[in-house]
Amino acid sequence: MNTVKIDKYFKGMVAHRGLSGIETENTINAFLAAANRSYFGIECDVHASRDGKIIVTHDDTLLRLGMLNVYLPSFRYDEIRKFTLIDRKNGNLSENITIPLLSEFLLICKTYKKHGFIELKPNLSYENLETVYEEILKAGMIENISIIAFNDKYLAHFKKTHPELSLYLLTTEMSEKVYDFCEKHHINLDIHFDKLDENTIKRMHLIGLKVAVWTVDDKDTAERLIKMGVDHITSNILE
Repeated sequence: MNTVKIDKYFKGMVAHRGLSGIETENTINAFLAAANRSYFGIECDVHASRDGKIIVTHDDTLLRLGMLNVYLPSFRYDEIRKFTLIDRKNGNLSENITIPLLSEFLLICKTYKKHGFIELKPNLSYENLETVYEEILKAGMIENISIIAFNDKYLAHFKKTHPELSLYLLTTEMSEKVYDFCEKHHINLDIHFDKLDENTIKRMHLIGLKVAVWTVDDKDTAERLIKMGVDHITSNILE
């Protein structure tokens, strides 16, 4: 199994939760699979464990990926690390596939010279946000990381406390409220691909902001968006 190559020359492809079209999402395997390909960036999702460790997982339970009805933020990380995940390639639980730490994701991005996109999931405290920042700082990755979130309060907090960070507002639709927030705080846009038009891209670019889209797995759609002028495309399988 391999990625689907787009025809147009484009430097802005981002591997969604790693190369999740082939490997189990948000795992070391998925991140390494993306790191060894031509992607500009790799995206991951983060929650916090009970003991304040920043863990990489999209869901806050293991129902979908581990066949267990457990609420991950209620466990310490040394307990979470013992849970096994399903290997996407064969559909079976694998003792070699577990939930990694943000620090491990950052090390892969740094080693393979990839831009990291970190999505902040709900229910993080401001203390957790500061831990995310400290991990990025410790890894020496401040200039090579973007923070993305649906929660505008998370982004406003980072803009105030750490204005050097690259930030993107995730949204399912475009509106004047979204545009005003991005303009006021100078925060980039990360929008669902079918809610984007060329005028929005031009409008954001005119005020010096970037436009990313999620999540595009259709080759023709990606090439149309590239022609429109998007800066980044997040995909599970396109490269």
